[in-house]
Amino acid sequence: MDVGEVLRSAAQKQPDKTVVIFGRRNISYGDLHDMVNRLSCALVQKGVKKGDAVILMLHNTWEFVVSYFSIARIGAVTVPIDVRLKGEELAAIIADSGARFLIVHHGLFETSEEIFSIYLSRDRMVFVDEKGLTGDFEALIRDETLSGDTRVPVSDADEAVYYYTSGTTGKPKGVVLTFGNLDSFQEGITPYATQGDIVGYVLPMSHVSGTLVCNEILFRGSTLCIFDNLRPDKIVHTMQDQKVSWFFSVPPIFEAMLRVPHIETYNLSSLRWIAMMGTSVPIPLMEKFHQQFPATVVIQGYGLTETNGPFTLVPLAAAETRKGSVGTPIPRAEVKVIDNEGKELPCGEAGEILVRGPMVMKCYHHDLQSTRKKIKNGWLYTGDIGRFDEDGFLYHLGRKDDMMIVGGLNVFPAEIENVLKQHPLIHEVAAVGVSDKDRGEVIKAVVVTADGAVVPEKEIISFCRQRLASYKVPRIVEFRQSLPRTTTGKIARRLLKEG
Repeated sequence: MDVGEVLRSAAQKQPDKTVVIFGRRNISYGDLHDMVNRLSCALVQKGVKKGDAVILMLHNTWEFVVSYFSIARIGAVTVPIDVRLKGEELAAIIADSGARFLIVHHGLFETSEEIFSIYLSRDRMVFVDEKGLTGDFEALIRDETLSGDTRVPVSDADEAVYYYTSGTTGKPKGVVLTFGNLDSFQEGITPYATQGDIVGYVLPMSHVSGTLVCNEILFRGSTLCIFDNLRPDKIVHTMQDQKVSWFFSVPPIFEAMLRVPHIETYNLSSLRWIAMMGTSVPIPLMEKFHQQFPATVVIQGYGLTETNGPFTLVPLAAAETRKGSVGTPIPRAEVKVIDNEGKELPCGEAGEILVRGPMVMKCYHHDLQSTRKKIKNGWLYTGDIGRFDEDGFLYHLGRKDDMMIVGGLNVFPAEIENVLKQHPLIHEVAAVGVSDKDRGEVIKAVVVTADGAVVPEKEIISFCRQRLASYKVPRIVEFRQSLPRTTTGKIARRLLKEG
């Protein structure tokens, strides 16, 4: 996807249409094109060339959209960084990316000024005010002397984005996505999306889905609504007022929305569908959301940073009959499940999920060894366990590393979690394996009860015993007020095992 050319074409076709909504600010396609043109000119003047890496460390604001398109327009590489990163982890990412240019909220810069100053000079930085209202960024996008066609032609093979993994399995690795990789999501979501859509966005813009939705709105000619406040009531209020058409997020966001006081008074009839992604999704949550908002179809999907987002999605027509499935492969995605010897497994049998296609990343940045372990003969080894049913629908069972071996038998966390989430007094649960000298591992269920309810441990074990094979029943039940999570909402299981 040649982002700069797609933006030019979209602005030419519908210059007055709103492309970005953020709080009370609406930006038209024409204005966006002008701002991107000026900022890209400024970046060129600062020395940014095709292929150079530019760090984006920005909150969820409209400035992220303008910045990303400006970097892509000149064929440079966008490096989005989580705004919560500090210290050695931040320094390691800057060093690995090789970036010498930075666009940053001024408050974030002040917090880590010592680290930024080691790698970057002030004349190669663009500052956005902490509130996103004034500062160098605003001056540049208003400077009419910054003009000229800065678009640089790009090929599918040219590098477009470096996304650094969350580091839950070790040192963060830079996922290299090319401009060619950027096309896959638009192809996959075509049956779900229209030009008239208003797409809601609530996850961190530094997540792979940040640039993904930016590309989607340009490709479709639709509108992006970035939530300026992440309080659940504000999210629901914005969806109602802006008439959001669809959005995707992680289960905790949807759970929080359903707990908004007087949720039944909100009109979300514009919300055609939602996708619950990023972690194990409880079927009761999907059912409860649909019951609260009958006009909204609830589906799941599955993807990785290494695949530029989802490569499977549940068709909208199959939402009711395929609850619990993460869907079927999107166009041009080949997906299979293999055993430990690399043999492809038939439907019904669980093994590691592999994917091949134009959505698969180019490599890990400066990490040939990890790349060779992850990609073999064009197939990306996801490290996740799943199975296909007889109709080609994929079911995600958890991380390969999270699989528990109890008395020589494989047990997947989702098997226990999906059962316990049916208990009326359990709000959240995670199943992990802990070492046991006799059985290899035993299962520990870490439970968060609803509204602090007291549930006896024996009741939870009995609940499982009635619904699961004996070797899958937890031997240990631990109660907590909340579960530790990564920045994208996934359960940090390693911390639960250590706890």
